[in-house]
Amino acid sequence: MVRFLLAVGLSLAIAATATAAPSGTRSFDGSGNNVAHPTWGAAGQPYRRIAAPAYADGRSAMASGPNARYLSNRIFNDANQNLFSENGISQWGWAWGQFIDHDMGLRDESSGGAANIGFDPGDPLESFDNELGSIGFDRTPAAPGTGVTNPRQQVNTLSSFLDASQIYGTDGQRRQWLLAPDGASLLTSGGYLPRASAKPNAPVMDLFGAQQGRPGSAVVAGDVRANENMALTALHTLFVREHNRIVAALPRSLGAGQRYDIARRVVGAEVQYITYTQFLPTLGVRLGTYTGYHADVNPTLTNEFATVGFRAHSMVHGEFEPSFPEGTFSQARLDAFARQGIEVEHEDGRVVLVISLSLAFGNPDLLQAVGLGPFLASLGEVQYKNDEQIDN
Repeated sequence: MVRFLLAVGLSLAIAATATAAPSGTRSFDGSGNNVAHPTWGAAGQPYRRIAAPAYADGRSAMASGPNARYLSNRIFNDANQNLFSENGISQWGWAWGQFIDHDMGLRDESSGGAANIGFDPGDPLESFDNELGSIGFDRTPAAPGTGVTNPRQQVNTLSSFLDASQIYGTDGQRRQWLLAPDGASLLTSGGYLPRASAKPNAPVMDLFGAQQGRPGSAVVAGDVRANENMALTALHTLFVREHNRIVAALPRSLGAGQRYDIARRVVGAEVQYITYTQFLPTLGVRLGTYTGYHADVNPTLTNEFATVGFRAHSMVHGEFEPSFPEGTFSQARLDAFARQGIEVEHEDGRVVLVISLSLAFGNPDLLQAVGLGPFLASLGEVQYKNDEQIDN
């Protein structure tokens, strides 16, 4: 997939160069896609709805129901069994799904009020400890002007389009911070994503696990969730490198801004091309032939799609297994991996690092220690079956 990506990128970059700087560059926040309806699909707009809202009071109060933790433990529990993709889909399936999900939708992450989920330590299917008696959970805040006399709505802080916003960001402050000194490339550190400590006034990033105590160690990207797990961080890193590769291949006679725009245009096209020609068909989604732009269609993401229709969490594998020739790492390095909780296995002249998903959360340091190429290669392992179980 990586080789394919680079080949497509090169051909698209050549095509873009032939027409010099792109005219009518796509907006960063998704606005202006539709001349008659410039806010359709733009960041900061409420999610659309397909079905009518079902609030307890018709406006805002959450409907009651069985405890969510109790239900999930019984419907999706994966105790003592793993069910793999019946179609042999690799971990690239869920990794790409999460990557493009973070290009299309992100609720307002500020708290709209606590709605904690009760935790029962006596549940025979419960395998975790919890001394608080509940799992912290916050509601999404109401979109302005909703939830009082009319049904509560929620805001999508991203554009609804596949436009590589997770690489570039949707607001000017984040975009400017991510820009390298040459004005065309994206900022990197040794070929990896920059850390929040690299420059003053780093944009906000979501922090995971131990990162909450050392926010300067978090990597910074166009989307706030780039630290969530190593696969996601790796894909962000790959496409930042791809942007910079395209910039380096363009003639210096073009201005820095022109080279940035061309590279962004190509990267956005690559994301779309991979999604529609590889990702969706592989997952069994067959779309009709494209018939052209329909100005009467509102592309704003729906609540149903964002919360139910495009949830690939059940496909996430519980571990990553990058493999290396024996001798790649010193014994001291292997011992250091083991102290972190990584299982070190020796198989047929190769060293396999078994990295549990829990260790992969908020751990860009580990991605650099393993290496981008070997880690991406490890995603070739078969993923779990969709909608069957959720790994602990």
